[in-house]
Amino acid sequence: MAQRVWRSNYGLGTIYAELDKSKTSIMDLTQKVFDIAKDFGFVTRIEVTTETAGDDAFVESINLQKEQVFQPIEKMNITTESPTKDFIAFIEEHHDVCKLYFYLSTTGVDEHDRTILLGGAVLLIFYLYPDEEWGMNIFINTDIFVPFYRKKDGCTEAMARANSPILKQLLENCLTIFPVTDWEWQETLPHMKEYLNYPLNNLLHNSEANIN
Repeated sequence: MAQRVWRSNYGLGTIYAELDKSKTSIMDLTQKVFDIAKDFGFVTRIEVTTETAGDDAFVESINLQKEQVFQPIEKMNITTESPTKDFIAFIEEHHDVCKLYFYLSTTGVDEHDRTILLGGAVLLIFYLYPDEEWGMNIFINTDIFVPFYRKKDGCTEAMARANSPILKQLLENCLTIFPVTDWEWQETLPHMKEYLNYPLNNLLHNSEANIN
């Protein structure tokens, strides 16, 4: 089998953003994640960390697909477009939540011009410690959006043109819809920032205008 020209790996591109916690809440952030995910794909997994129970205090998998990740897909099966009753009940009962993990999946066009399922393509982590500023990491976990890992040629340039718009829109939504006060790229492959940074240059100003 031919080796694919793109890869999937944790944190190939990362953005960190500071949030104004006086202008949001855990449920507000969660609802916004689901709203943003509709333009990107869907939420596939939620993990919650609490001060008392630690990691995986609450874990929920939703919108499971019949197709395996990286395999061709004809239609996404999206059954859950808002926070579930179980998640809401957990948040209402536990007041020591300190981290939220949201795994977002979507589809992309591969080098064979097939629409494939990209599981966990982006991970959003919210840091909600009571005595600290709130923050958010956006981890980009596949370079199919700007796929130059194996080689850069006409094929991968075409993949980038096909796949990068949906990721750009997701990042723009994250940096304008959430109450972001500052943000920066971290540990990002040069080609990732090259392709995706330009349309984000003025987003902090727009974000501040939205939350004031």
